[in-house]
Amino acid sequence: MKLFNITFLKKIIRFLAVGVTILTATAYAENKSVSAQKITDHYVKLSDNVKLFYHDSGKGPVIVFVPGWTMSSEVFKAQMTYFNKKYRVITLDPRSQGRSNVTLENNDYTQHGADLAHFLNALGLKKVTLVAWSWGCNDAYAYVRLKGVSNLRAFVCVDASPKSSGGKDEWAGADYSDWGTAVVQPMMYNRSQFTPAWAQSMVEHKLTPAEQKWIVKESFHTPTYAALQLLLDAIYADYRPEARLLNSCGIPTLDFVSQHSAVNATKWLHANAPNAQIKIMGKHLMFWEHPDEFNQTLNEFLDSVASSSKNNRC
Repeated sequence: MKLFNITFLKKIIRFLAVGVTILTATAYAENKSVSAQKITDHYVKLSDNVKLFYHDSGKGPVIVFVPGWTMSSEVFKAQMTYFNKKYRVITLDPRSQGRSNVTLENNDYTQHGADLAHFLNALGLKKVTLVAWSWGCNDAYAYVRLKGVSNLRAFVCVDASPKSSGGKDEWAGADYSDWGTAVVQPMMYNRSQFTPAWAQSMVEHKLTPAEQKWIVKESFHTPTYAALQLLLDAIYADYRPEARLLNSCGIPTLDFVSQHSAVNATKWLHANAPNAQIKIMGKHLMFWEHPDEFNQTLNEFLDSVASSSKNNRC
């Protein structure tokens, strides 16, 4: 009898061990399938000589990420792999940036806004959350100017004023008179020297040689003439009416603001877009440098949008 009990006990232990192994393997496989969503690469044709490149991954409500001046969609890699577990995440290269086609003309933010409208229509994307960084916010604002807010679920701008130029007490990148010596001329005359310094200015930590080289490489996908066209357009652009429109129409809005711009940005947003949420953190490339903090904040905002019963008032 004693021998039977020991033998039986060993069989039970082996059975349970096999079961635990199967359950563990199954759970691991299921978790891996959730965390490793496939990212695919595509082009959308706008015209005979213009195709826009984009990454696409995940399922669910749509988030479209738009990079800033001269940069590519690769800068949003940490956001793509984080949010594609419960959203359809698309990261776009605007014309003359990244892997999209380069054009001799029409390198301005009005055209970028029209391209974005064409892009959303071509993919049949509805109730989209736009997340734009830096002057990529101009792409998004230009889209709002052209198409209004009816197709927007939410709007997120990362560290960009709707008006790039202004005095020291205004929320702006620089005064009109400062852009020439600080950016335009260095960009024209010695871009190879300007760009590494520009890359370093956007982060808090000392860039490694590999990090700096990568940012410079991504920026140089945009030819200098196109970069200058976009730069000059941004200097004189004014999208403050569109920022106010988002607020008056009740579009959920989140503005990430760098520490450097915090005082003037908060003052302007409280006066002109009081419904906007504000997150102050880091420097200009905050989402790339501090992805965990950025992604958590954006995720909480998106959760609040999903649970809100507010409707578009426009």
